[in-house]
Amino acid sequence: MSEPNASPDHKAIAELNRMVGELVASGNITDPRWRAAFSAVPRHLFVPRFYRNDEQGSSIVDSASEDDWLSAVYSDIHLVTTEDVRSSSTAPSLMASMLQALGLDGGERVLEIGTGTGYNAALLSERLGSEQVTSVDVDPGLVDQARERLALAGYRPLVTVADGVDGYPEASPYDAVIGTCRLDFVPLAWLRQLQPGGVIVTPLGAGVAVLRKGQTDTEARGHFLPDPAYFMPLRHQPEPEAVGELVELALHGVGVSRAYRCDLSIYRDNDARFWLDLTNPAIRTMTVDGTALAFRSDGAWARLADGVVTQGGPGALWDEVEAAHSAWEEDGRPARGEFRVSITGAGQEVYLADRPERMHRLDPWRR
Repeated sequence: MSEPNASPDHKAIAELNRMVGELVASGNITDPRWRAAFSAVPRHLFVPRFYRNDEQGSSIVDSASEDDWLSAVYSDIHLVTTEDVRSSSTAPSLMASMLQALGLDGGERVLEIGTGTGYNAALLSERLGSEQVTSVDVDPGLVDQARERLALAGYRPLVTVADGVDGYPEASPYDAVIGTCRLDFVPLAWLRQLQPGGVIVTPLGAGVAVLRKGQTDTEARGHFLPDPAYFMPLRHQPEPEAVGELVELALHGVGVSRAYRCDLSIYRDNDARFWLDLTNPAIRTMTVDGTALAFRSDGAWARLADGVVTQGGPGALWDEVEAAHSAWEEDGRPARGEFRVSITGAGQEVYLADRPERMHRLDPWRR
């Protein structure tokens, strides 16, 4: 479908072919139509530079160090593409899983939430035709860059500035919606703009939900892909209190202390983190000078050191985390693939497939 304008680069083509071959060999790409799309779209056009963080600090990697740049761009890794760490290019294996989960046959109209670099929109355009693809992003600068890169690669989908939580009703209805940013709940606007029987594939917490719409605008059911998924959050409103202030509060605040039952290491288990992120989506964690911190934008915080947790602010943040982790362990430490998601007029719920009474309601107002 494409007629790329960029001159072929033999090194890039070789790296592209290597990447696609590895994705096929690993079982990440199983649909030959998506194999053809990944083979046709040059990822390096959409990631002309990325930011690498290591022991030496942050550095820019671009075509000035061509071999290093191309090797990374055509590796199955997540790449941060803006200095403020608000945009990235997802690992190709996860992109392939999500695109294949859409179940496209050809001819469908697709809405993408979160244009980012434009690479995902290019893959959709290659597979379906540019006229079938709409992509929105809240960042005008990213939208302008993505349009330019898409045009360079020979694609011209509708790419526009919009608040992703509202979808894009002007080009609806759609047969599928794909989100490329983290959500704590599924916006009902997406369902309203989707045809009955249409599919939504989107990050939900630390997992990827695949939902099929029912016959009404408040009905959908689905499951989670087995893949861990850590995406940039959807941005659609003013930023919360500065992270630096929250870190200072967590480091030096005076609160109530007790012995803790678990520390931040519980977040290293991908399946535990899936449940923790769903039940406590607004909590951020980090370690500063050996001290483990957790905090939330409402001012709740916890500090963990030497077997003791000190917490303050609204509620008891670490009590909530420990309770959620204990519930997950009592349920047999289920993997994300064992959970289901349901949307009805009464709300949105995540539950265990074999024990639907073990349910958590997603709260769209919780931050």
